[in-house]
Amino acid sequence: MTKRTILLALAVLTCVALKAPARNNVGVEGSDVQYPMQVVRNFGGKEVKLTLTGTAMRKKYLFNVYALGSYIQEGVRAGSAEGLATADCAKQLHLVMERDVDGKDMAEAFQSAIRMNHAAPAFEAELNGLMEYMKANPVKKGDTVFLTHIPGRGLHVMVVGKTEMMIPNVNFARAVWEIYLGKNNLGDYIKKGLTSRL
Repeated sequence: MTKRTILLALAVLTCVALKAPARNNVGVEGSDVQYPMQVVRNFGGKEVKLTLTGTAMRKKYLFNVYALGSYIQEGVRAGSAEGLATADCAKQLHLVMERDVDGKDMAEAFQSAIRMNHAAPAFEAELNGLMEYMKANPVKKGDTVFLTHIPGRGLHVMVVGKTEMMIPNVNFARAVWEIYLGKNNLGDYIKKGLTSRL
């Protein structure tokens, strides 16, 4: 076997090993979305295994807006909603859209959610950057959005299949987690759901 063939075989085996069987997935009430209990993501060129802390559904006026899965670096013990929000480790929020949302509406939703815990002018530059990104990237039903906390660096935002951006402020990344887990949040049912597997 050539070195190339061996590497290709290893890559295929890795993909098969990392693909979670259906029985290892966790659903979201009112949705077909399934979240694997573990995923592997690249952080600074290094693969990191993340473990699901819980799932929830973001609703507005009784309508489903997006399913939400929360992940934290394997081996990190958050212990509580506050611990999960403040942990400066590899962690990620997976949003899967349940409906189309205009970029302006998504931007304004994030702005008002951040402001629930952090009054203006806190994070003004970071929030403006996030809002411009959201306005430029409207989401459709089925789209996936990754919000990734990169330890020691800040928040990475990506609408899968579109552009991505980095906001270099760890405190702002924590403020995004507080949207769902902070003292003032988008709903206790979301907070409880995202911490149900801690």
